[in-house]
Amino acid sequence: MLRDLGRQALIVLDELDRMDDDEALSLLADTVKTFSDHGTGVTLMFVGVAASVEHLLGEHESIVRNVRQIPMPRMSYEELETLLEKGFAQVDGLAATEGAVSRIIYAAEGLPHFAHLLGLGSGHVAVTDDRSTVEKADVERAEANAVQTHSMFSEYRRATDSPQPGHLFEQVLLACAYAPRDGLGYFRAGDVRKPLSQIVGRPMTIPQFQRHLAELSADRQTLNREGEIRRRAYRFRNPLFQPFVKMTARAKGLISAELAMRLQDQQEASSGPALV
Repeated sequence: MLRDLGRQALIVLDELDRMDDDEALSLLADTVKTFSDHGTGVTLMFVGVAASVEHLLGEHESIVRNVRQIPMPRMSYEELETLLEKGFAQVDGLAATEGAVSRIIYAAEGLPHFAHLLGLGSGHVAVTDDRSTVEKADVERAEANAVQTHSMFSEYRRATDSPQPGHLFEQVLLACAYAPRDGLGYFRAGDVRKPLSQIVGRPMTIPQFQRHLAELSADRQTLNREGEIRRRAYRFRNPLFQPFVKMTARAKGLISAELAMRLQDQQEASSGPALV
C-alpha cells in the first residue's frame, strides 16, 4: 500500500526508547527489512534516547545496516544564546541582560524547550511591566509561573505526594535530578547520597532512601530502572522532567539559590557529556 503512494514519504516513530515490548520490536525490525528490500520510497525516522542505534533497537542488530545513525546532543551555551537573541529580537526594542540570558541557559540545561519557555515568559514579564530590558528577576518570576502552569506539574505531584508522614519523595527526587550521571542520563543510588545529604542537611545512607527509588521507578513511573540489584542504574523516563524538578524546587523554596548552584557545579564536574 505504501509503495502505491507514488511519492516519497517520511514516517516518524518518536520515543522509541520507551518501547519495551520485544514482539513489537521484532515486528518493527521486519518492517524495516521489508521497506529496504522492496524499495517502497518510504523513510522511517526513529527518535529515542540511546548511546547508539544498536542500543535503541535492542537485540535486533540485523537491521542496523539499513539504519543511519544521527546523534543529537544537547544544545551548547552558544546555541541557546543565539536562540534567545533571535527570540527577543522578535519584539521591537526588547533585549535581555547577560545575567538574564545566563539564568535561562542555566535552567534549560541544553534543552531548547525550556529556553523557549523561559525566554517567552521572562519577556512577557518585562513587557507587562512596561520595560524593554529583561532582567534576571524576570526569569525567576517566569520560572515560578511556568512551574505552576506546565503540564509536567501533575507528573511532579504524582511523583512526590504521599500519605506517609516524614516521607522524602520530594527531596529524593530532587537529589536524583542533581545526581552525577553518564552520557545517557543514568545514575546509581550511590550518586544520589551526596546531593540528598546536602539537601536535607544531614548524612544519608542508601537504605534510608532505597524505598523511595524503588517506588519512583515502579508505581510512580518517574524513573527507568535497569540492571541487577547491586548494579542497578536509574534514569528519568522523560529527559525534560529532570530540569523541571530543579525548577520546581527553586520556585517552591525547597532549595536555596546558593545550594542549587553548588549542586549544579558538582553534577557538571562529575557527569559525562550529555548525549540526550
